[in-house]
Amino acid sequence: MHAALGAALTAALALLASYLVPWAARYPALLGTSRVWQPDPQFATLRDRCTALYPAELTGCEKFKIVGDNLFAACVADWDVRRRWFPPMRLFDRELGGREGAIRDRVYKLDLKTKELTRLDMANFPETLDFCAHGMDVLEVAPGEFSLFLVNHRRDGSVIESFKHKAGTREIVHAATYNGTTYGLYNPNDVFAIPVSAESPERENAFFVTNDHWFKDSTFGKLIEINLRLPTGSVFYHSASTGFHKVLGGLANANGIAGFQPASLTSPAPRNTLFVAAILDGRVTAYNYKPGAVLSADGLTKLKAFNLDIIMDNLAVSADGKWLYMAGHGEPQTLPQHFAAPEEVASAGVTYRVSLTELGGHFGTRGETGESRVEKIVVDRGGVFGNGSTTAMGDDDRNKFWLSGLTFKGILECDLLAPRKDADVSADYEDEEE
Repeated sequence: MHAALGAALTAALALLASYLVPWAARYPALLGTSRVWQPDPQFATLRDRCTALYPAELTGCEKFKIVGDNLFAACVADWDVRRRWFPPMRLFDRELGGREGAIRDRVYKLDLKTKELTRLDMANFPETLDFCAHGMDVLEVAPGEFSLFLVNHRRDGSVIESFKHKAGTREIVHAATYNGTTYGLYNPNDVFAIPVSAESPERENAFFVTNDHWFKDSTFGKLIEINLRLPTGSVFYHSASTGFHKVLGGLANANGIAGFQPASLTSPAPRNTLFVAAILDGRVTAYNYKPGAVLSADGLTKLKAFNLDIIMDNLAVSADGKWLYMAGHGEPQTLPQHFAAPEEVASAGVTYRVSLTELGGHFGTRGETGESRVEKIVVDRGGVFGNGSTTAMGDDDRNKFWLSGLTFKGILECDLLAPRKDADVSADYEDEEE
């Protein structure tokens, strides 16, 4: 009897150790204590080729999205308000320090060709309602017509707002509010809008949204989730015909989410691949989804997991579908102190991109089990590029790179690679992809 009990206890301890040892071993990499603070050589001089676009207006743009020649960004309007109320950073002062009125963050559109910046007025959005911007996605649904989905951390509950925008106007028109709190979507973080197709027409308003925590407004509860890397995050799906449904769970802080979207309305239909970041594990997982049938038995199937050494934030797929970009936090333990006093405490930033063209085929068609090349674009311990980096995107054809973050002043625009004297940039990329 004692021998059997001892054997069972030994087996239980061995099983526990098999989980705890790898789990604990991830901390040095994720916290940056074992990180080599250097980018890959081809990006070593990137900082010398960067300009901060509109630093007075594009402040704290946690998320931006590029559609064609347009960059849409959701940005902070009042820093004092943001540092009192922002649930993702565990700030819950609903009284805003006695300040009266609603929270009114801003949405901008930047023309990447002309560099013209337009603040988009929220034409019919009630002035008495909070608009505390966080994650977002944008789709072109008809020539010159866009649908925007934005996470709004209202003080009476976090929701997803839908807006419409027409090129040539200076406004976004509020179309709908999607409230998933009754289904457990307390902490929406980021959105991926499913491209319009016969299976998912625009009227379906179909999207995935990450839910980064289980605790709603408990600072202590969220600290426990973060420090113990608890798998309490999830992903929800919404469409007009289905409403909200939880489709993924067990994720350690589900944060960034992205997928393939058509480069233009005349482009071939994109691959139905979804990328989800469980940032406290440093893991991005790719899934195949079926538009119009996500809730079916095989509507969402796992393809592959990418294990990285960073706490990534938002994800973005390049327009050519070749790269998955991610910006994040090199030393996440310093982020709260930085957010409280950004001029005094730096916040290390990192940006990686993962190749989606390994083994000769675009991701989602073949090669999912192969190893994907990772390029380290920014590894910035001192906050030289900007602090609290959260969103990055690159464009090989334009040779451009953009970066923003929680406390950035302006969106950084850089030349992605410096041309060599003996070859141009496009030739470098062609050689790398062969």
